[in-house]
Amino acid sequence: MIAIVNVGPHDDPDKLGVRTYEVRINSDVVCTFRHRRADGLGRCLLEASKAVERQRWAEAERILDIANPTGQTAPHEAARKD
Repeated sequence: MIAIVNVGPHDDPDKLGVRTYEVRINSDVVCTFRHRRADGLGRCLLEASKAVERQRWAEAERILDIANPTGQTAPHEAARKD
């Protein structure tokens, strides 16, 4: 199940103001993002998808950093820089 959950603030008197949302897959929180409720559902879905993509790219970057801890560029990357 994929869910976009409004996590607050719930006490803000501006019912159409900015809220924090979590994107969850099953019981796992994938990422969080902020959205202005007045911008509507379509914008919320777009912002959720962008937040998930940012999170996925950040995870990929961390994995690559772990695989290459010295910061050395691969031979094919060095060739492109010339």
